[in-house]
Amino acid sequence: MSDDKDRASLEELESKLAAVAGKREETRGPNRATGKPSQGMALGMRISAEMIAAVLVGLLIGWALDRVLDTTPWLLVLFVFLGAGAGGLNAYRVAKGYDSAVGLGRAIREHKQGDGE
Repeated sequence: MSDDKDRASLEELESKLAAVAGKREETRGPNRATGKPSQGMALGMRISAEMIAAVLVGLLIGWALDRVLDTTPWLLVLFVFLGAGAGGLNAYRVAKGYDSAVGLGRAIREHKQGDGE
C-alpha cells in the first residue's frame, strides 16, 4: 500500500516538474516580436563591445606612452593596431565559444544536449 502511495506522489511530482519546465521554456523562448531567438543579438553586441574596448584600450596605452616617451605618434599607431588585433582575437574566441560564458560553441553544445546526442 505504501508503494502505491509513493508511486502516486512521484507521478504527481513528475507532472508538476514538467509543468514548471514548460513554463520556464516559455520565458526563455524566442523573441516575441520576431519569433527568433534573441541570443544572436546579445552575441553581436558582445562581439562589437569586445572590439571597441580593445581598440580604445590600445589607443589610450599608445597615447600615454607617447606622452611619457615623447615618441608621438608612433606608439599610438602601434597600440591601435595591437588593440584591433586583440579585439579581433577576442571576437573570434567569443564566436567560436572558447569562453564558457557565451558563444556559438556553447549554443551548439546546448543544442546537441537537447537533442540527446
